[in-house]
Amino acid sequence: MTIDPQTLPTWNLGHLFSGIDDPRLQKEIEAIEAHAQKFEEKWRGKVAGVDAAGLSEAIRDYESTSRMALAAYGFAHLKFTEDSREAANTALISKVRRKVNDAHRRTIFFTLELDAIGDERFTELSADPKLAAYAHYLRETRRQKPHRLGESEETIMTMKALSGPTAFVQLYSRLTSAFRFPSPLTKEGEEGAEMTGSEVLALFKHPDHEVRRKALETYAKEYEREKLALSSAWNAIALDHSQNIELRGYGHPMTPVHEGNELSPKAVETLMEVTRANYPLAQRYYRWKASELGMEKLTSCDLIAPLPGEELAPIEFDEAKEMVLDAFGRFHHSFKEIAEAFFTEERIDAPPRPGKSGGAFCMGVAPDLPVYVLTNYTGKLRDVATLAHELGHGIHFVLASKQPLLEYSPVLPVAETASVFGELLLTKKLLDRDLDDTTRKHLVAEKVEDIIATTFRQTMYTDFELDAHLKIANEQLDHQEFCDLWAARLGELYGDSVDTLDASLLYWSAIPHFIHTRFYCYAYTFGELLVLALYRRYQEEGDAFAPKLIKIL
Repeated sequence: MTIDPQTLPTWNLGHLFSGIDDPRLQKEIEAIEAHAQKFEEKWRGKVAGVDAAGLSEAIRDYESTSRMALAAYGFAHLKFTEDSREAANTALISKVRRKVNDAHRRTIFFTLELDAIGDERFTELSADPKLAAYAHYLRETRRQKPHRLGESEETIMTMKALSGPTAFVQLYSRLTSAFRFPSPLTKEGEEGAEMTGSEVLALFKHPDHEVRRKALETYAKEYEREKLALSSAWNAIALDHSQNIELRGYGHPMTPVHEGNELSPKAVETLMEVTRANYPLAQRYYRWKASELGMEKLTSCDLIAPLPGEELAPIEFDEAKEMVLDAFGRFHHSFKEIAEAFFTEERIDAPPRPGKSGGAFCMGVAPDLPVYVLTNYTGKLRDVATLAHELGHGIHFVLASKQPLLEYSPVLPVAETASVFGELLLTKKLLDRDLDDTTRKHLVAEKVEDIIATTFRQTMYTDFELDAHLKIANEQLDHQEFCDLWAARLGELYGDSVDTLDASLLYWSAIPHFIHTRFYCYAYTFGELLVLALYRRYQEEGDAFAPKLIKIL
């Protein structure tokens, strides 16, 4: 039994615009740069000399200028992820990005004029009650001052980003979302239906080892076929980053990310060192799982294989919805109410389909705009957990909407708090049921594997990513060199507990975070460990804990 994609919900982007041809959308796109021009005419040359009331007005005008582009950008991004093969969607996202780039060039002066305010005066202004809502924004802006360049240099870097890293990110997204895979379920020589990447990845949960192995090889083959384009995009994006950090005076490829996440390098190093030191826990689990599966040793296609016993039946989407909403409601009524609105207002896109972005995400771009969720639902328990994860993000975005725009988006490690917590709430609900031993073992194994993937594996991803960035700073890497770096880091994680199939060595090219948001992956490790600590507090305090987490979010 499989889930019929026709039964799954698709999102209604009409909350933003009625369609690509909506006159209001075209009007907003055309107004993006004009709005920035008005801001420039009003404030250029005046920021450094204003008092607290004047600076508050300037920041609010800057927010308004930034907000002007966000509805159009959000709509364009969602249309592109919905189907990147559609020429109109690609043209729209490209047009919006150009307009945003042009507008940004007109507002670069604002931050540089903030930099021109003397330290003593800046501290005084930041402490003024009139600027209380922006105290954090001002503090972080000042902290990054040493790495900013002059206006001419910043303008050039902004202009070149469109034809440089942004172009390669778009190429990667269009290429990989268009991949179609022959069904691994068909026999040799038989014709079968094609699958999306998400549908092939779902077969990693198939009870038959040979189906899992064939799914892994089928998935990797398409990435290998495009290895030149994918490795070229990786090289170009990493080299651009290397040149940028050199120009800005950073001493390490990860430092800008640490600063953006408001974490010290020492904190991240400690996080990763402790995680690496505990790789033997993952290895111990994999040895146990091999014995449960009757295997001498797992291969890399068996890591998330179901345990023996009755296979968990596919979970219909409506059942998944009720499971997640009930789990959230048990924690706090507001969690359920906020999540339920995503379903009633049609802000979830669930079916896998050609041209659609793989994986899942939640997008909130401004406090006053609707938040959307994309998943690729195939009926696996992992898909239900993913739904809980993304709706956790959605809850966070909604709760954070009390913040001004410049404070709306949380730093990456904190951004994973509500999402990972949501998964734990789902697990608790499932385990609280009257279950037989086999089902309980299935559920616990699923959760342990999720935690391994969100801690140990994400640290391994980050180590690989850093290895590649450090090498690309001095030389271009070919496809095989990427595979060799990946194999070395996999070896550290697995030790002798897993045999790595050749097809697994191409998986680095299928991790979109490496392309879209560099060094994102350690945020998952941070978020998982933070949430495990928060969840322990919840276990200790019960209902009294919920308002505390809501306040954090």
